[in-house]
Amino acid sequence: MLILPPMRSSHQCPKCGHGEVLFVPQIADRDDRDAVRPLALHVRHYDWKDDELGKLEAYVCRSCGYTELYTVHASALVPAKVPGARVLRRGE
Repeated sequence: MLILPPMRSSHQCPKCGHGEVLFVPQIADRDDRDAVRPLALHVRHYDWKDDELGKLEAYVCRSCGYTELYTVHASALVPAKVPGARVLRRGE
């Protein structure tokens, strides 16, 4: 099996080979009040604010549109605090 490096390190699309990649540091989403917020894996709601955990960033091929998403600070996510999340390990 041929394993190609991710676009975030190679700056080349693993699907079509194009050598121009667009980095998007924050993916936007809209909340229930139509306000623009960063797209995140989980949001903790407090009375005074919301905390977005696991904000997403993207690497997009400028030719074919293939997109890789990455979670910022993934190691800081606590699976027990994200409803339905569980850690999957190789061999299980």
